[in-house]
Amino acid sequence: MPVADIDVRDLVRAQPWRRHLTYRGERLDLGIYAAISTGQSPVATDGIWERMELADFDPTVRSMIGQPFKLRAEQGPGKAGYIPDLMLVSSDGTITLVDSSPTAGELCPSERVLDWAEEVIKARGWTYEWWTGPKDAQHYTNIKAIRGFCRPMHPVQQALIEPILVLCADTEQPIHAVEKSLTHEKMPQPMVRAVIQHLLWWGDLTTDLHRPITTGTRLRTDAAARRPAPDQWDVGTRLIIGRKRGTVVRCEGDELAVDLDPSPFERGERRFDREELTEKATALPTAYQRPLLPAQPFTVSR
Repeated sequence: MPVADIDVRDLVRAQPWRRHLTYRGERLDLGIYAAISTGQSPVATDGIWERMELADFDPTVRSMIGQPFKLRAEQGPGKAGYIPDLMLVSSDGTITLVDSSPTAGELCPSERVLDWAEEVIKARGWTYEWWTGPKDAQHYTNIKAIRGFCRPMHPVQQALIEPILVLCADTEQPIHAVEKSLTHEKMPQPMVRAVIQHLLWWGDLTTDLHRPITTGTRLRTDAAARRPAPDQWDVGTRLIIGRKRGTVVRCEGDELAVDLDPSPFERGERRFDREELTEKATALPTAYQRPLLPAQPFTVSR
């Protein structure tokens, strides 16, 4: 298929191109990155993992596709073919193809192929990125740390979200002041810190992530990132329900129908009373209120 005829919607559903061979009797498990913000699980290679974590933290990235296709020319350096490691689709429609070749920046036979691939990709109107690692080690370290708290909180901890946002709404507050205000016998300091890190990941709270996070790190809220209130939940609202996520697909009076995101454990539509759903769910921040793209299928022959 000519590059000009490629439809990005087809690539989102594409099987990973590479087939990894193993010796008879051996089991092969390729790296699968569980993307929190997009709900996808693209194939990951060792060199691209850090780039996936940074893309997962970026609210403008709408989809991540691992090894989506193979470029090949009839003659010249592209005859051998080129497979990008990662494809990123942004909310503004920008397409970025990322290559994490370990030979990046070195003189080697494959460099001619990469130069050819970059030329073809840019001619298509896409962006080409040669990934060699995080440029800001501290920024990446902070993102990696707060990613450990990106999953939905326990209901007891979810009750802290609004008080924390209120504390940081008018003036910047250091982490130790927020923890001191909300820590008590039934809510120890580590649980409060976990909620703070959760809110930093999702963008409810912001700070300078290019500097080390300490107890003196100052927090502030971003008004544009506030989560929709329960009375604002309508068709299309993205929700976190326990350890699952879903999208409101119908509103019939006080009853809401939520289509759960596909997962190995549960999928399909569930109906909730609005008051019941308010107790069980919380909305994703405004930056993540966007339609969910299909997950990239992944199968490995055993």
